[in-house]
Amino acid sequence: MPTPAERQALLFFAAVAALGVGVNAWRAARGGEHVLAGSPSDLAAQIARVDSAVASSPSREAGRAALRKRNSDKAAKRRKPAVAAPLPAPTQLTVYPLPSTVSRIDLDLAPAAAIESLPRIGPALAARIVANRDSFGAFGSLEGLQRVRGIGPALTKGLRERVAFSGIPREGVPTAKSKASRRPAAP
Repeated sequence: MPTPAERQALLFFAAVAALGVGVNAWRAARGGEHVLAGSPSDLAAQIARVDSAVASSPSREAGRAALRKRNSDKAAKRRKPAVAAPLPAPTQLTVYPLPSTVSRIDLDLAPAAAIESLPRIGPALAARIVANRDSFGAFGSLEGLQRVRGIGPALTKGLRERVAFSGIPREGVPTAKSKASRRPAAP
């Protein structure tokens, strides 16, 4: 007895076969040529059509040669040194402070490589963050981020100024509070 998935596959193949028979019947009714799958003459005609198309198209080597020439022309233009005006000698050294704002990383969207750039987050923890986000949806807040194993209050305190959250967390997803309440007390 076939499984439901096997029955669906058999039904699909039967529908494709019926469609092919219908197309052949429609062509025959129009007075067109009848197509027999696998007839040697049709196969030879198709091969001849493909060979003529290949012969009329530009060769692959000719296309590659044109691409190499175009790329070498672009590289030659880039190599020409630009003559710059000499800079005036500084009379007074002025130091400007760097802006204190650090661009924030959206943990609801960022890839693992971007998450790794955060302090105290390595490749393994970044992979766990992405896996948790893919499984349970957006974090939505630092509290939602704490549901990831290895992230606690101390780490989230250090990340507060460097991360952002654009997603809305799903309902029913375990949070850090519910995760902590399920843990058994240590003996």
